[in-house]
Amino acid sequence: MKTKTFALIGAKLGMLATTGAIALAAVPANAQAPAALPIEAYGALPALEEAVISRSGAYTAMLMTANNQRQILVVDSSGAPVKQFVVGDAKVRGIDWVGDEAILLRRTETDTVAYGAGQNKGEWARANVLPLDDNRDVVSIFAEQRSIANFVAGFDGIREVEGRWKGFFRGYRMGRRSGEDRILHFRPALFSVDLSTGEAEQVAYPAGENEFRSWLVGDEGKIVATLFIDQKSGSWRIENEGGKTIVRDKQEEGRISLVGLDASGSSLIYRSYDDDLAETTYLTLPLAGGEPREVWADEEVHRLIHGDDGRVLGIVSRSREVMLSEGQENPALSELYAKWTAGDIDLESWTPDLSAVVFATSGNYDSGTWYRMDTTSGARAMLGLERPFVQGLAIGKIQTVEFEASDGLTIEAILTLPSGKEAKDLPVVVLPHGGPTSRDEEAFDWWAQAFASRGYAVIQPNFRGSTNIDDSFVEAGDGEWGGKMQTDIGDSLRALAERGIVDADRACIVGASYGGYSALAGVTIHQNGYRCAVGVNGVYDIEDFFRYELSGQSSILSRGIERLVGEGTNLDAISPTAQASKASAPVLLVHGRDDTVVPFAQSVLMEDALQDAGKPVTLIELKGEDHWLSQADSRTAMLKAAVAFVEKHNPAD
Repeated sequence: MKTKTFALIGAKLGMLATTGAIALAAVPANAQAPAALPIEAYGALPALEEAVISRSGAYTAMLMTANNQRQILVVDSSGAPVKQFVVGDAKVRGIDWVGDEAILLRRTETDTVAYGAGQNKGEWARANVLPLDDNRDVVSIFAEQRSIANFVAGFDGIREVEGRWKGFFRGYRMGRRSGEDRILHFRPALFSVDLSTGEAEQVAYPAGENEFRSWLVGDEGKIVATLFIDQKSGSWRIENEGGKTIVRDKQEEGRISLVGLDASGSSLIYRSYDDDLAETTYLTLPLAGGEPREVWADEEVHRLIHGDDGRVLGIVSRSREVMLSEGQENPALSELYAKWTAGDIDLESWTPDLSAVVFATSGNYDSGTWYRMDTTSGARAMLGLERPFVQGLAIGKIQTVEFEASDGLTIEAILTLPSGKEAKDLPVVVLPHGGPTSRDEEAFDWWAQAFASRGYAVIQPNFRGSTNIDDSFVEAGDGEWGGKMQTDIGDSLRALAERGIVDADRACIVGASYGGYSALAGVTIHQNGYRCAVGVNGVYDIEDFFRYELSGQSSILSRGIERLVGEGTNLDAISPTAQASKASAPVLLVHGRDDTVVPFAQSVLMEDALQDAGKPVTLIELKGEDHWLSQADSRTAMLKAAVAFVEKHNPAD
């Protein structure tokens, strides 16, 4: 399901002409705006966040939240409860089935680990195996193993090997230094872990200095392909199980990755960015060697449908077409996507034979609904609602609008309107997404809906650099931080104002992560007439944030950053901290104290710069919170503060 995008660049390596009238549903003269729900209804964690189906289809496991307590509820195919695991306030990042026997719980913790002569603070991943059988013990991956750090550096799937379930995890090797066990280096090895005992065996060595490695595990638990990338030059190669190089090339930013095996299991599928074509291509290549061949040409891949053995069963394209591999025909699944026109729909989980699937929907009158479907009969059953207290007319109308940017590029934006109000001269909140290589969709967004419930129209522009169209549109954002990416955002406001939907003189801008940057840039680098700006976990001093990547060391990471911000760009000119004296509106900064993606110091620097310039600013610290606002209490606290700040400086009535 769609979640609010806060990640920034993958956590480092994310005059107007209108295009015609917008079709807006008429509001009846006697329509009444529903009573506003409490902010907690929007800031709370979803009641149902994830659902995964077991290998045989006998069970479905659902990640749920009740009274701020995370739990996993297992039901059988009829929906009858089988097992419940209470996981408290754990920051759960995903659940997977271990056959039909157990749940693999993936979570993260903000922690400090020993490395070299000091300590490294990070958001470290951990994993636990929760058996359905009460007579079996819970297994913690890499726990109490002296030679492996007690956290997971990557997850490469689960395979059944000689009748036993094995999980393949990347981990960091430990060694003795100055009388203490410390991580040797941050280059992971690959381990096979027996998921019933926790016994770990190293099956692949870590990369060498200035090298990156990743692995593809086949259906028998063997490594069938290894990708090597030189992090200095971007040269890469793929070796098969026998150590033979079957393909090599160069991608200066390292945009190359293993995808899986084809349906037969005899060929590799990998993904690479073609600089000449300005697009991502998917290629297949026999594991024994041969000529690569492009697959899914001319298709924008939205979802890869993997089997549980590393094989790719097919894709869902961005145009909602289900394209399955030969021998995997499934008319019911194709028909589901073709006929579901009520809003956003996404395939979330499936059995290896696609006989049973879990899908989720979201959009107008739907704050998030999860279903299980038998694709043989077409029968479907509702598993649950994401936000049972936000339903029907409480959900602001959501639609996609188009406009032309000042240079003529067509831009899409998601527009959310307050219920019960005429779409005319509305007060507005501009809410740019994070990433920046991400997108907003025509789906329920808890943050946008919270503002809409208070009487605001909400504009979420998919500015150039967003991933809502194709790779060329993403590439159009290169070098445009603080430039055209930012003017696209201002153009979205002016376009809807020209159409009479919003009042540009009653606007605030709000965002998180890269969206936080956009919010502050909107009142410093560019003055778009906003009455206020709210930045959450944002980047405000570009040079400070990218200090290491832009230190002159040529690498795939530094070249990627230079492409995004623009090689040779004056970083002060695109940093809100350096432009603080131009701030044209009051600013609210909110930042998680345990943010390990964008340091809390970024907000401190922004606050100091605004105070030095004599500009109004407030900084709210969220203690114990991370970059993604993973906890309901601090998420709600942020939302209350942001809504109150906007209502103070830009009243809806």
